Amino acid sequence: MMSSSETIEKRTTQPRAEKLPWLYDLILLVIMLAGLYFRFTGVNWDANQHLHPDERFLTMVATSIEPVGTSYVDGERQWGSLGDSLKEYFNTDVSRLNPNNHGYNFYVYGTLPLFITRYVGEWMGQTGYDEINLVGRQLSAIADVLTVFLVYLIAKKLYNRRIALLAALFDAFAVLQIQLSHYATVDTFVNLFTFLAFYFAVCLLMARDKGEDIRRHPLTSPWFYILFGVGLGMAMASKVSSAPVAALLPAAAAIRFFQLSKEGQRKLFAPVLANLVIAAIVAFFVFRIFQPYAFTGPGFFGLSLNEKWLTALHDLQVQSTGDVDFPPALQWADRPITFAFQNLTVWGLGLPLGILAFAGFLWMAWRMIRGEWQRHALIWVWTAVYFAWQSLSFTPSMRYLLLIYPTLAIIAGWAVIRAWDEGRETKRHWLRPTAAVIGSLAAIGTIAWAYALIQIYESPMTRVSAS
Repeated sequence: MMSSSETIEKRTTQPRAEKLPWLYDLILLVIMLAGLYFRFTGVNWDANQHLHPDERFLTMVATSIEPVGTSYVDGERQWGSLGDSLKEYFNTDVSRLNPNNHGYNFYVYGTLPLFITRYVGEWMGQTGYDEINLVGRQLSAIADVLTVFLVYLIAKKLYNRRIALLAALFDAFAVLQIQLSHYATVDTFVNLFTFLAFYFAVCLLMARDKGEDIRRHPLTSPWFYILFGVGLGMAMASKVSSAPVAALLPAAAAIRFFQLSKEGQRKLFAPVLANLVIAAIVAFFVFRIFQPYAFTGPGFFGLSLNEKWLTALHDLQVQSTGDVDFPPALQWADRPITFAFQNLTVWGLGLPLGILAFAGFLWMAWRMIRGEWQRHALIWVWTAVYFAWQSLSFTPSMRYLLLIYPTLAIIAGWAVIRAWDEGRETKRHWLRPTAAVIGSLAAIGTIAWAYALIQIYESPMTRVSAS
């Protein structure tokens, strides 16, 4: 007997989408290269004037910290042993990688992107104030293009290659992602690691049953759980506010679990619970490794939380809720509830993609109500809950919605291809040309929005020219 996930797969996956897989791979490569071009255009857009305030702060921190376990002999850096490096790395009070030890007590960002940028800068010999920011911008661009690849993998796993390809195209040319890729900040890293975790939750959701033996059910394999934990830990070590993604794994497991018979549920309850605990432990220790100064140390197992880190997070939380008179927060006073939606649709995605994505979001909700919900549940609920959470916050900044841009791209791709397929299945022949026109307009419009954006980076920055 087929599982319910296999039944859905059989009904919705189109065989023709699996023909010529190399062609899909080739088109995906072209999309990713185009996305990389858009993100690398005008890397030094501010002519070394450091005009992005958050990036400027991160640049100051990145130039101040130093690799652990090193020393200088005759003016040249010498690298010590791995043991000495690890001993210093986990010693919060003395580590040269700890921003607090260089006077930056209000460092509230994740340290994983900071460490990656600093060590790549060391490797490239570009750690100066006018260099490390450019290294960070290029890494930010690469991280976002890798997210495009994950979008393809997630959509392919959930649906088929055609939807995956269209979703990747939409994600590659989403305006906000291109803009954030021009900044040496943590945002695109958070997106990358969040959707790395998302991918393994989808893998658990869509994994095929291995025969009749319930003990070989995908829910019993620890690997999806472990890999999800790695992605979650890295996401939280990039920005701790990505923690809500943790809910995706138990949600995927629950969907699969409640498809089992009562006997199957009884047999698999303990293994599933154990695997979820394993995922949590893995996520914690990955966070421990890549956000070491959230803990006091001095060794790896010094797991008491660092009061300086907690105080900084508390101060940030107070500032972001409008409870203190903080100048950057004044702009958020009396913003309408539609502010986040308007900015996401008009500017972040662009009107063509924004309208299609939210129309697809509503259509997907309707199909879920009618019973086709298993494979849609993760991306739809994540999009709905995260959008509502950020839209209702005091600071509904467009970049705070970045973690739903990939899912909106998938939903938009699904809407176009699903409408096309439904036209054939239901003999409503008008649906296919309509889907083709809508999909084409959305794709061309999204690329046009992105092309308009990069003109900013191909022209001298007005503030630089004026000064």
